[in-house]
Amino acid sequence: MTKQETGSGYRFEIDEAKNGETFLRFRAANGEIMVRSETYKAKASARNCATSVQKNAPEAEVVEEG
Repeated sequence: MTKQETGSGYRFEIDEAKNGETFLRFRAANGEIMVRSETYKAKASARNCATSVQKNAPEAEVVEEG
């Protein structure tokens, strides 16, 4: 989603950082931000990040540290 779009539930949001670059955040159904990515120079890179997470996350290993 971008600033012009609205929605609810779990979702990815693409936003602009203070430095003008683009980043991706993952928001929970309750509106809380769960994950924020690094910044990217191109919006397409943020979209690629969302696609990668959607594709690879079901297979991701859970590692507990500490």
